[in-house]
Amino acid sequence: MPAEGVPESRFRARVPMRAKRLSAAAVVSVVCGLALLRFLRARGTARTSEATARAEMVVECQGGAERASPDAHSLRVLFRRIEDNFATGYQTMTAIIQGVALVVLVTTAAHAVFGGGSGSQVATAASQAVTVFVIIIVTTDQFFQLATATRWLPSTFDTAIPYLIGAGEAVAAVSLGDDTRWWGGIAWSLLAGTIAFWHSALRATPNGFEGIEDYYQHFVQDVRRSGGICAGLCVYAVALSVTSALAHLSPWVYIAAPWVVTAVAIGRVVQVVRVRWGGVPARTRVIS
Repeated sequence: MPAEGVPESRFRARVPMRAKRLSAAAVVSVVCGLALLRFLRARGTARTSEATARAEMVVECQGGAERASPDAHSLRVLFRRIEDNFATGYQTMTAIIQGVALVVLVTTAAHAVFGGGSGSQVATAASQAVTVFVIIIVTTDQFFQLATATRWLPSTFDTAIPYLIGAGEAVAAVSLGDDTRWWGGIAWSLLAGTIAFWHSALRATPNGFEGIEDYYQHFVQDVRRSGGICAGLCVYAVALSVTSALAHLSPWVYIAAPWVVTAVAIGRVVQVVRVRWGGVPARTRVIS
């Protein structure tokens, strides 16, 4: 509905311009995000290569003077210590980021739901708030499970992923009731989640599972499946964000659409608990 005092013709003329601006902003945001992710990953790889080269130079210098090779056992202990500390720090960092997103969500939801809007606006904001809340829980759960199941030497790219997901959640939390921005924030979080799952599948190695090959293969397949689900939901969110910017659909569409993401997320978590842990073949389980 046009604002009071604004002619309807002028309001209709503004809609295409606003839609074009929002669509352009969404495209620019996705491009910038992908460029940032590529830069961070390349930077992390470069740092790892530089550290490896320096270590080799030190070993060569010591080898030339003393002809002594580094203790393989000590190196394994050092790497394991770094990996273990990274897992604990990673879980703590994730919990803090998700906690901030939750505070933003509660503050915004209180105003959007109890601010005296129309029935359809309140219903839309409430369904969106529930979806963001579920995404926060699922994100925390998945990061805790992945960091517990396997680990590796960290890079800058690993550190950036929780912040990218949290940024999308925060945008969605402050955009309750604004369908275009809300679905854009959800799409960003799902894109970052897709990258996180695929990155975990690439970095996981059999050594991180104490040589249990069956468990390793089962775990990687399950993580890739989660990444595929995130990618599908990301496409779904992008489509709704663009559609809401270009057309005015029935309010019931925007009330019901977030529940699709909620239902898929809850169903996937239940399946992960059953498959990722309970689905391990009995002969690979350690019985004390």
